[in-house]
Amino acid sequence: MNLFRIDGTFYRILEKSINFLLLNLLWFLMCLPIITIFPATAAMFGVVRQWTQKKETGIFRNYFVLLKENFLQSFILGIIWFGLAYLFYFNISISLQMSGTLKFLAVSILVCLCLLFIMTSIFLFPIMVHYKMGWTSILKNSLLFSVTQLRSTFLCGIILFITIVITYIIPMTSIIFWSIAVYNIYRLCDKSFIKIESMGQSV
Repeated sequence: MNLFRIDGTFYRILEKSINFLLLNLLWFLMCLPIITIFPATAAMFGVVRQWTQKKETGIFRNYFVLLKENFLQSFILGIIWFGLAYLFYFNISISLQMSGTLKFLAVSILVCLCLLFIMTSIFLFPIMVHYKMGWTSILKNSLLFSVTQLRSTFLCGIILFITIVITYIIPMTSIIFWSIAVYNIYRLCDKSFIKIESMGQSV
């Protein structure tokens, strides 16, 4: 009996590991064209959402169905997001060339805005796949969740930071670590969604 339990546990761990690996590889391949990073990431969050909801679905078929469903919306958001990121980079570069008090104020304001931008980014994909809404509502609610659910935002940020550091130090871990990170980030965000919904607040 004990041996059976060990074998069963080992099988479940192996199965989940393979699922994370396959999802990660799919995401990586779909990100190669660069312009498809946002749709590919949205599809990965969609698959992870179904895992969280205990839906048994095929990874490959489901991933591409979600990729197709979210492609246009996530592609538009990707253009906006990359544009904002470049705008922040451009303005910070200019601000660093200033001097005195004006430089300090400009850099301080831009750093705060960049922090808010990063915080909003954390909830962007979870909200996109969890709720059916327009891209303007996704942006608005991502911002609202990021500032009202600071604990989840902080924990998700820690997960993201640790994943970036580990995959930078050990590049080979990138073949599976990103899907694991997305899974944990979505679960934290999902708890925030449930909390808000239980309070009778709509998004």
